[in-house]
Amino acid sequence: MSNLARQLERKQIQESVSKELNNPLKKVKSKISNGEKFLYFTTLVGVVFATYLVISTYAAIYITNNEVHALERTIKNQTTNNEALQLQVTELSAPDRILKIATEKLGMTLNDKNVKVVKN
Repeated sequence: MSNLARQLERKQIQESVSKELNNPLKKVKSKISNGEKFLYFTTLVGVVFATYLVISTYAAIYITNNEVHALERTIKNQTTNNEALQLQVTELSAPDRILKIATEKLGMTLNDKNVKVVKN
């Protein structure tokens, strides 16, 4: 009887092996459920989106910082230019210089009777 049982067992094993060979598209159950797949996918999308936000914010800060430095350099250059021009104005508006140009180049004379003093 044990020999007969072994033969039946062998037949069953051969049949199961032949069924597996004949049906290669057998559906294999996934270890991860659909809900877990959805959670993993949404988590991945969230992480990618958060990474995008961080990188884009960093890029915007970098661009703004470069613009601020460029403006600071422009302001510094303009301030230097303004100081030089103010010095020229001070030099050119000296009363002695104006009197000299008026008498030598323009041929004017100083008449104290026509001079009026204006106060601010």
